[in-house]
Amino acid sequence: MTGATSLLAVSEWAADAPPAVLDRLGACRCPWTGIRPVPCETTTLRILARLDADASDRAVGAWLSGRRPTCANTRRSVAVDGKSLRGAARADGRKIHLLAALDHASGLVLAQLDVGEKTNEITCFKPLLATLADLAGTVVTSDAMYTQREHAKYLADRDTQYIVIVKGNQKKLRKQLKTLRWDRIPLQGRTRESGHGRGEIRRTSSAP
Repeated sequence: MTGATSLLAVSEWAADAPPAVLDRLGACRCPWTGIRPVPCETTTLRILARLDADASDRAVGAWLSGRRPTCANTRRSVAVDGKSLRGAARADGRKIHLLAALDHASGLVLAQLDVGEKTNEITCFKPLLATLADLAGTVVTSDAMYTQREHAKYLADRDTQYIVIVKGNQKKLRKQLKTLRWDRIPLQGRTRESGHGRGEIRRTSSAP
């Protein structure tokens, strides 16, 4: 996409691309003139409109996953979250909402799914992570919406670790956690931050 934010910008980049770049991209020469035809804005639009968006996301995510930086002493971590796209909408005016898996270290989006109007983020959680082939040993983080028993079982079955948020949507689990003797669990870390109009204190504890 070359960092372009419009189809016109994509076509302009293609028109200005040097011959060596076009060769690397597999552009074909006209057998009679030897010139490489470059797709215009409308051709680019037709091609993108015919793409399978989910298949394209899987291909790009797999490509990025294979090129993410790795560190031998750091456990891989992936965040799952949903966002509505700004500046994009369907023909009926409905916003496009995506659920994405993001690599914590590199910031790369490894996979994403379109959350259709007949489903929600919770039901898309497992299908999204199913597109990632190498989750073993990974730490998966998510917010309170995804704190579901079936999600925890799915992650455990894939040999992953997970960090989840427990709020009022899981009343029984929250009540069980509040009964633990946190004062007897060693405190390993504490941070205090402010933002988005609120203060936040985070404490890290590890039970034996």
